[in-house]
Amino acid sequence: MRVERHQVEDARVAAAVEGFAGRIGRLVHSFSKAGPVTAYEYRLIAEEFLDCLGALSTRDPGLGSPEAKAVLEDAAEAAVGAVAYTAYHPVYPFDVFLHYVNWGVCHDREEGEPLPVPLRTDWWLDAFCLAVSAGRAEDHAETFRFAWWARRTPAERRTGLPDDELVNGFLAYVLGDTGGEEDGHPPSGEEQVAALDAAIGRVRAGAGGGGAAGPDDRPETVGLLALRALAAGDREAFGDALVRLLRPVAEAAGPDAVPRTLLPLLPLALASLAHRHEGRPPEIESDYLPYGPVTGFEREGPRVGPYGRDVRPGARAEPAAGPVRFARPELPGAMLPEAEARLREQVRGALDPDPADPYATWELSRALGHLELLVRGRARGAADPEEAIADDVLLGSRCGATVFRAALAEPGTGVEAELGGRTVRYAAWKADDGPDARTWQLAVNLALISGRRDDLAPLLAAGPPAERYGDTPLTGYRRALHAQLSDADPRPALDAALQRCAAIRGSAFLPPPLVLLSQFTGGDEESFNLALLDALEIHRDHFSVGDRAESPDATLSLDVLALACHARRRGWEIRVESPYLPPRLLRTARPLQRP
Repeated sequence: MRVERHQVEDARVAAAVEGFAGRIGRLVHSFSKAGPVTAYEYRLIAEEFLDCLGALSTRDPGLGSPEAKAVLEDAAEAAVGAVAYTAYHPVYPFDVFLHYVNWGVCHDREEGEPLPVPLRTDWWLDAFCLAVSAGRAEDHAETFRFAWWARRTPAERRTGLPDDELVNGFLAYVLGDTGGEEDGHPPSGEEQVAALDAAIGRVRAGAGGGGAAGPDDRPETVGLLALRALAAGDREAFGDALVRLLRPVAEAAGPDAVPRTLLPLLPLALASLAHRHEGRPPEIESDYLPYGPVTGFEREGPRVGPYGRDVRPGARAEPAAGPVRFARPELPGAMLPEAEARLREQVRGALDPDPADPYATWELSRALGHLELLVRGRARGAADPEEAIADDVLLGSRCGATVFRAALAEPGTGVEAELGGRTVRYAAWKADDGPDARTWQLAVNLALISGRRDDLAPLLAAGPPAERYGDTPLTGYRRALHAQLSDADPRPALDAALQRCAAIRGSAFLPPPLVLLSQFTGGDEESFNLALLDALEIHRDHFSVGDRAESPDATLSLDVLALACHARRRGWEIRVESPYLPPRLLRTARPLQRP
């Protein structure tokens, strides 16, 4: 059966989606400056995200894009933030963070504050439905439980009102909280059905709290019946309930409908539960139930796993048929000539040091970052940048080597280097100072792209500097890269970093190309090309969200490009053609040689 969706005026759709990244960023920062961000502000933020998501669904009915996933996740986070505020503030500290706009608030415990904002049941339900669709209900289980169980007496929780009883139904079915002494142990299917039957019975009887009997056509009651059908495995009853929820949405929509009405939260969450908990496809065909949120944004798995294992069926045919052309979306904001001129002026200044200046070596490490921006800027402007990009890579490779030769030198001494066509001298780093791990990674990448063994040698001798912020997936990647290039075993570092990456959720995290690196240890040319396509896909998808395409990092991944050049020097053919892999840099990759 198909349920048609209502329409929203084109002007409202355009207003919701065009310029959204900048608008939502300004909104959240204005809330921060105006005063405390409360539950009401979080609700407004969630509605803005939902309007954008609804507008996106008119252009992409399946909502399968990385942008849609990121918008849904932050709509859920903001809505849960409103519930958390009512549950915890001002007694308990809690945090809210929105990755789409890279913005968050730490709410501390505050003495002498007024009583908390009362919890509204519709806020709880909206937040829970969004969390279910975004795959975050279990992540925020403590907040949902505390807001309902700790802030209300048993009589206030079992009122017989349809919306209150739907909360009880969600807690029982999704989180396994039936309100009995057995909580803490997952209830059986029969216990879940019994809890849902009890909630439905209270609604029909109008029991508790003086609530009037809830008619079975109330959306919340229908939602309870749908949950009961899911728990009992009654596919027909579940489908009937979904239809009963969706048809009134289309009928009630008027000419002033806003984009968020295109995605009714309760039926969307129920369809998500049917797919994820019961393994059923959505029972009803409707644009109200987009494939992405319903399925948890299911997509084909990676083409290949770590060490050349777990090759996806059919994946080998893609590169075997010939070079795979991997497109890069059009990127806004080419580097301005005046910006390039400033960067080059700063690089020239770093290449003309005062031997007595103890900060000259630090300036050279900064110049390495400027050269990175110049390389990305040239690659951004053309699919096959002009020859000057190779000159910038070569100079960056030489600068990186010099920075780490100075790190290896004894304090109080210096090192000489041939930079910019002349011999210059830099002081050694002080004992309590030195380049950081990111600078090491950048220097290694440029050395691998340039192919200069002499530039790589001091980087391998120094190794990645100690991390300032603990052990992260990037830490493991750097250790594994160092081990791989030093002919040591990279598996321990790779395995640990892969485990950490698997534990990190959310669209804001761009993982390092660990699987691609692992192909040098357990894979071959074929698996490397498959992993290369996966790595480029991850990079492209990450920078297709919000305003990330404006970042210089969107142009290309130096990590991926460096590994591709390294593979070429091992004699492996790269069967991928892409602006992310500038031919002028990739095709000239030859076996590492001394100059």
